[in-house]
Amino acid sequence: MSAQTAPEDRTQEELLHDVRYGSSEERESALSRLAAVGEAEALDAVIDFLQKTPQDESAEAGLDALRVLAHKYMPLERYGLTEALIPFLDDKDWQKRLTSVRLLNAYPNELAIEPIRMLVYEAREKIYREQHIASTTTRILTERTLSEAIMALANGGRLLVLPDILEMMEEPALRVIATRSLGLIGSDTERARLEDLIEDRDPRVRDAAQWALALMDERAEQFLNPPSEIPAPPPGRLNPLYWAHRQLEASDDSLLQFLIVRIAVEHLILDRFVSDGNVPEWCTITTRRYLGDAPPNHRENDAEIIGVWDYSFHGPRLRRRSRINSGAQTVRPKASSGRGAIITISYPERLPVAGWGLVSYDCQFQPFHGQGMIFKVYEQDEGWTFIQRQDTWAT
Repeated sequence: MSAQTAPEDRTQEELLHDVRYGSSEERESALSRLAAVGEAEALDAVIDFLQKTPQDESAEAGLDALRVLAHKYMPLERYGLTEALIPFLDDKDWQKRLTSVRLLNAYPNELAIEPIRMLVYEAREKIYREQHIASTTTRILTERTLSEAIMALANGGRLLVLPDILEMMEEPALRVIATRSLGLIGSDTERARLEDLIEDRDPRVRDAAQWALALMDERAEQFLNPPSEIPAPPPGRLNPLYWAHRQLEASDDSLLQFLIVRIAVEHLILDRFVSDGNVPEWCTITTRRYLGDAPPNHRENDAEIIGVWDYSFHGPRLRRRSRINSGAQTVRPKASSGRGAIITISYPERLPVAGWGLVSYDCQFQPFHGQGMIFKVYEQDEGWTFIQRQDTWAT
């Protein structure tokens, strides 16, 4: 590959070459790019990279790429994924620990039982030592890591870790998450305990017990009445959730389809939030077209509204509104409950003809935060693709 090749023009093969043989800077650039546009082979390469060089300077970028790719694609070999994640469970950065244990929750494995046990112990000790600073970011991060670690322990260890979970049931601060974990273990010996907890004084424990029993009942039903036919898996090792979203139809126009489904829904909503279970339940997506080369300010009303789409995570569903107020800067959502988002896309009028242009995405993720981003969107042999150029604003 030529040293003059722009990052966005590199093929996946060239990006994977940089991950394996490039400098630290080239690796980080390639890993960041693969997190956005990589296919299943990129997941395998990132796992291999982290297995072989867990202490590399680019390991943080590798873990972030793994966070996205491991939720989008199914790994070829789950033991390799576990081995790549275990070194991060005792990292000094608790955010890395949280990312790793969430992935081990998604892909449970007995290999991780002892490292997760150690993480649970350390997180408990840290929280107990720092009770007097309950509002700190570190404490919140530690508490989230502890909850995820307990669930990952139950998911990966099942009956092997039942004594650990029963011990946690005796700690008031851990009763809720330990109760949920009993459902993951699914031991019939604990069904009577869960049925008693449905009458617990703490409503959170009652809810957790009902969730655990429902999960156990669902598994029993699947075992007793298996489906007559197992559906074919999605192509390319794609996660069924992502595959369902790629079937959404926004428009017959390939550019609008790409801007709305591939970037707004898949990249900005799923890639960002699916790993921590905070995917917005709905989103109002407004698409605008502007004249010139630079996207307008998201508060300005100098771009033509092309259409408005209502996205729902449950389904998933994507519907274009039949009526819009052409004078509005940003279309507000219809009455909705739960976590939501508003995304306004502004693309240049000349983009379909020129084959490239700057597209802005102004996002409000409720109740999380707002952020503006500018992407370079351009056409390649296989269709449209993108690369993020800059953040425009954030709150």
